[in-house]
Amino acid sequence: MLRLIGFLCMATLGIGGFLFVDFTSAKRNAGAADGQGLTVGEYLGGFAERLTGIGSSASSASGLPTELAQMLPAAPEGWTVRPTVPEDTEPFLAKSKSADTDAAAKYIAAVATEASGSGLDQAALTYERGERRVIFQAIRYPNMIFTSFRAMQQRVDLQMQGAMFRPTPFMTVRGLDVTEDLLPKGMRARYFLANVGAQIQIRVLASQRMGDEDLVPFFQTLHVKAMNASVVDKVAGLGDVPVIVLASALDQATREAFEADRAARAAAEAAERAADLQAAEAEARAAEAQGDTPQKEDAASDASVLKGEGRLELQGKAAAAGCGERAGGKFCSVAPPPAEGE
Repeated sequence: MLRLIGFLCMATLGIGGFLFVDFTSAKRNAGAADGQGLTVGEYLGGFAERLTGIGSSASSASGLPTELAQMLPAAPEGWTVRPTVPEDTEPFLAKSKSADTDAAAKYIAAVATEASGSGLDQAALTYERGERRVIFQAIRYPNMIFTSFRAMQQRVDLQMQGAMFRPTPFMTVRGLDVTEDLLPKGMRARYFLANVGAQIQIRVLASQRMGDEDLVPFFQTLHVKAMNASVVDKVAGLGDVPVIVLASALDQATREAFEADRAARAAAEAAERAADLQAAEAEARAAEAQGDTPQKEDAASDASVLKGEGRLELQGKAAAAGCGERAGGKFCSVAPPPAEGE
């Protein structure tokens, strides 16, 4: 009996110590290391999810990968793939230095460098074929940033992340907008960025000699649907549109419509985020006045539906993966990614 009591006491102390350390880490990650922000209720809600994986929807959805590395593209035929190392960006650097190229060098170095921070899930893969190289990086930030109003500033920072130099529309992949950031003259890389619900940030580097169409085989197998399933602020239908739209292959009129559609959706998202911020601030003020700490109840249910994407869908049953000429330019149909284990 005494032995059982002793075991229970030791177990209680061990679990209590673990929870204290994890709670402190969670507060720091939520930007509340002073102990005044994260509540016990918010912590317990996030703790249960961490125990069950990256997201209940991703784990329950049949055939969807749940690990971030599995959501990155498969190596196209003739290419090799391996984990990224920091030295992988060296061939992308300018031969001569300037203030602009130095800034760009730090910018692209981050794509091959592991990000620091508690609770991050990240993956980076380097694809090679001869002297050509492509790097895909994906970083998934903790759910707590998107469920606790105490972390609203971090959420806004992630939502506002964008191009550092000259952004230009590049393509839309299964409804996911991909932007190219035109680097300063002299850099030997192309830089692309996208995000899924702001929670997953995607960065891509490619050899400058690679054309737009050379990059299509990589984006064809980017698992947008699995990424969307794993984030808090899901977008209805993201990952289901079976088409890649390459901006440079569109004729002038179609490209103008394509860019206008992207701009309209970006403006709608910005307006929605501003409204969310105002609502969260009002909620925080009301909670402070009442001595309470409300939580965000169902972020996923507030996700906006993609608008204007119907025109990108193939007529009838989607064809096998490949590109073809259609009215206005080149559209690439995308076959469903292979299920795990295939």
